[in-house]
Amino acid sequence: MRALMKRLMQFAIGAFGSAFLNLLTIPIVTFFISPAEYGKTSMFMLAQTLLICVIYLGFDQAFAREFYEYPNKKKLFHTAIVVPLAFSGVVIALMCGFAKPIATFLFGNEIYYQVVYFIAVSIVFLIFERFIFLYIRMQNKALEFSFFNILVKFSILIYTVLFLCLFSHTFITVIYATIIGQIIGDVMLIIRNFPLLRINPMKVDPDLLPKLAKFGLPVVIATVIYSMFVVIDKLFIRYFCDFEQLGLYTAAFKIASALLILQTTFSNFWVPTAYEWYKKQKPMRYFKLVSDSIMFLIAVLFMGLLLFKGLIMLILSPDYSEAQYIFPFLCFYPLMMTVSETTNLGIVFLKRSSLNILVSIIALVVSIGLNFLLVPTYGAIGASIATGSAYIAFFLARTYFSMRIWQGFSVKRHLLTTLLLLVAASFNVLIHTIWVISLVNIAVLGCIIAIYMPLLANLYRTFYMKRRATTQKKGIEL
Repeated sequence: MRALMKRLMQFAIGAFGSAFLNLLTIPIVTFFISPAEYGKTSMFMLAQTLLICVIYLGFDQAFAREFYEYPNKKKLFHTAIVVPLAFSGVVIALMCGFAKPIATFLFGNEIYYQVVYFIAVSIVFLIFERFIFLYIRMQNKALEFSFFNILVKFSILIYTVLFLCLFSHTFITVIYATIIGQIIGDVMLIIRNFPLLRINPMKVDPDLLPKLAKFGLPVVIATVIYSMFVVIDKLFIRYFCDFEQLGLYTAAFKIASALLILQTTFSNFWVPTAYEWYKKQKPMRYFKLVSDSIMFLIAVLFMGLLLFKGLIMLILSPDYSEAQYIFPFLCFYPLMMTVSETTNLGIVFLKRSSLNILVSIIALVVSIGLNFLLVPTYGAIGASIATGSAYIAFFLARTYFSMRIWQGFSVKRHLLTTLLLLVAASFNVLIHTIWVISLVNIAVLGCIIAIYMPLLANLYRTFYMKRRATTQKKGIEL
């Protein structure tokens, strides 16, 4: 257990450092540019999100799935990365060929077509970054993983500050700074791992490719559908509202993404650990203990953000004050994503990745339906409610299908906690009186702690008895 906690803390260094640098860019950018300009910046983020969901073709997930089973890790790396790299050539050609229409769709004017060229070039670096980070993570090199994660984010921050000080305070400056900062950070990562990247056709296993494709392609279909439900909120705001509402929504999304600190940390630690436990046939109580613990921890952080949302919003420019009523429902994004990593294990272990397609379709239908109903009337707030509800549906569907095909464990606490958080988020959107909403948030937090008291007592007894036994053993040896 001590080794697991040490590894978790080492991964946490990178997650907390990266998240801190990400959050640090929010007040900097919002100080220099208006909500309308920030809204245009979010369209660049939307484009990058869509690319990331497609360009790997699911081979990144297949690589992680086969890592502990395939003996030659470097050969597995070369085989997994070669298809996304080849596919990136097609994507880059299409983007460059249709640069002006893409620029018009994203930014409202074709004169920004050169930005599309920059985005296209960054695709190759994104592929190398993803697979190198996976290789490091699956080897449990937590400190190295954390260092380069922080390095990439720090590079983006430095170039953002530099560009905003030297050039015009517009969205185009932020986009160029982000792309260049990302590429510089990735170049350092590539140099460090250059021996791994000596890709030779002789090092590719042709017999492994169909196996990777069989697992990966259903994942990419599900990911494309999932990516649509990730970006559909921004597309609805872009169509029914304006760039200012989109900018407010993006700022709120960035604040809510503070919970991704835990999501990223936990995912980096949990994926290799879960595969390792499954291979060793660990009892189900271990998986349930992790799932219950992460649900409790992230629910408490969720309520912490709601309790202190007034103070948190001080990091933004006053022009973004309305974002505090947008972000409560957006907090469900990292919450549901994190918890579902522990409840969807049946889909992963049994290689039923095709079920992810159905999960993504369910979430997409919920997202489209609620966005269509709410965004025209309530703007960014309506989009946030739709997004939060879609992620709840995503978690429920993922959990349901996983438990149907796997032994699984009880998720009653998860469901009750989700219901309480849903009530809390709703009140935080509707009630603007500080002392009233504070009482509501404290009451909900108290209920969550009460629900998990048996878990907390069990954890305390476990660690206390283990520590006591260790102390007694040392005393006997002395």
